[in-house]
Amino acid sequence: MKPVPTYSLYGTSSSEPLLDQLHFESIAQRSKLHGWEIQPHRHERFLQILYVHAGGGEALLEERREALRSGSLVMVPPQHIHGFVFRPDTDGIVVTMTDSHLRTLLAGVPDTLALFERPRHDRVRRDDALADALVLFRGEMESVSAWRGAALSALLSVVLIGIARLADASAPAAARSNSRPARHFQQFQQLLESGYREQREIGGYAADIGITATQLNRVCRQMAGQSALQMIHARVLAQAQRDLLFSDLEVKHIALSLGFADAAYFSRFFAKQVGQTPTVFRQSGRARLPAFATR
Repeated sequence: MKPVPTYSLYGTSSSEPLLDQLHFESIAQRSKLHGWEIQPHRHERFLQILYVHAGGGEALLEERREALRSGSLVMVPPQHIHGFVFRPDTDGIVVTMTDSHLRTLLAGVPDTLALFERPRHDRVRRDDALADALVLFRGEMESVSAWRGAALSALLSVVLIGIARLADASAPAAARSNSRPARHFQQFQQLLESGYREQREIGGYAADIGITATQLNRVCRQMAGQSALQMIHARVLAQAQRDLLFSDLEVKHIALSLGFADAAYFSRFFAKQVGQTPTVFRQSGRARLPAFATR
């Protein structure tokens, strides 16, 4: 397997930026050029929303396989591996935006940004207001009417709020709070995302947030049911699993990229967390991936 590529848009080098902060097209427009298969890849700074009006197929979101059908709504944040296989009769839309444009559209509700940090796959009922907003968005997307750009931005804001509501409804009650612990927890999540490869101490994260390590542990247990160290380990482990499944990097190189002093220490850490050595996990995990992910 080759390393997972990073694209601006699928099939386009990541060094070629989007001409605009927002790009949209039909599912068929790009997929049929590639035999209706979008192989695993990631985007450096782009969030994508995919909505299936009719037809279906299969999605790969990190290591999860998800069956797609009419009404499927998929949201993929930057940096997350994803791929798709569609049936040739699939009809739907793909919206790509920069992460800065996402923040602009949600400037009035900044507390929703944390809800866009993990890939999601939801089924939207046809009688749901979100389905209506997606249909209206597509109508504007395919039109040449006056004030089209303003209408698209307004409708996209409605779509994003709909996705945030779905994510919020499925989140633990504690995480939905806008309390001080919730804000500290969000800060920790953001710092962890940018610093997990450095093997930072819990005290360093706590100092950046402006609280003690004890307080940080308390916040993490309240919001996620885990200690701060468990969350750090979980993030490191998730990246290790991603690299083992989707790249041909040697175990020792994965270990070094994640801040481990040597491969033996990394292997002991991985086996303790997963119950398998990195090599065994790679072999068994790839055997369970859909065929399009391993070609």
